[in-house]
Amino acid sequence: MVREKEKKTISPKTKRAIKKHIFVYAMLAVAIVHFAVFYVYVNFDSFLLAFKDQRTDAWSLTNFEYFFNNISMGAQSDILMCLGNTMIYFVLGLVCNLLSFLLAYFIYKKIACWRFFRFIFVIPMIVSGVVLVMIYKNLLTANGPIDVLWQNLFSHRAPAFLYDERFNTGCIVVFVLWTSLGMNIILFSGAMNRIPESVIEYGKLDGVKPLREMFQIVLPMIAPTFGTVMLLSCINVFGATGPILLFYGDNTYGTDTIDYWMYRNVIKNQQFNIASAFGLILSVCS
Repeated sequence: MVREKEKKTISPKTKRAIKKHIFVYAMLAVAIVHFAVFYVYVNFDSFLLAFKDQRTDAWSLTNFEYFFNNISMGAQSDILMCLGNTMIYFVLGLVCNLLSFLLAYFIYKKIACWRFFRFIFVIPMIVSGVVLVMIYKNLLTANGPIDVLWQNLFSHRAPAFLYDERFNTGCIVVFVLWTSLGMNIILFSGAMNRIPESVIEYGKLDGVKPLREMFQIVLPMIAPTFGTVMLLSCINVFGATGPILLFYGDNTYGTDTIDYWMYRNVIKNQQFNIASAFGLILSVCS
């Protein structure tokens, strides 16, 4: 009887193992429930919304018809305008990646004034985006620094750059170009600093010029980082956008992007079904 009781007694080591497994499974359960509710259910429900009429809640293709009818309007289509603006920011993102690489190499080689340029391009990562937009808007506003300089040079007031459809997208492109370089510069600079110094020294002894060093030594050595950044930019083709909401709020003066179009239709107009159908079409196109 004593031996049977000893066999049934659980050792402290086994108890600790059981508690450890219970803790791990409990943590996994929280993650699984979160994934099931906030990803699987939400996306499945969004998929169903795309095939329902918002007014009657009946199954139909009305939402997809709205999309294609809007596209068929040509130059008057707001969706085509949003797609065009989004493509501008997408191409800008690819250009920013290349510029970030060039600037990171400039900083890596510690060329004259490299500390100043590093500060200029990294400062947007430190300051709040709302503050940067306010500063930028004040620069371009009436009686602002740009307007005063323009009047001194041309004896008349500067155009309303942010509110004139001829210039507003270009102004935001300049802002995005400046504020988007910092993160990639840090990524590329970190990758370049991991390049063995012996490789660079060997190139110098072999008479490698800076341009050749940049593209034939440095770029291949940081290819994983560069390729990842470019891949993420390409994946986000329909998500490329600028800070439209911070600049304009409701009246965007023709600067809408796909992201803002989705925001306006979901938050402002409560058109969940149309937004779901549009999102489904974009997913297929991606």
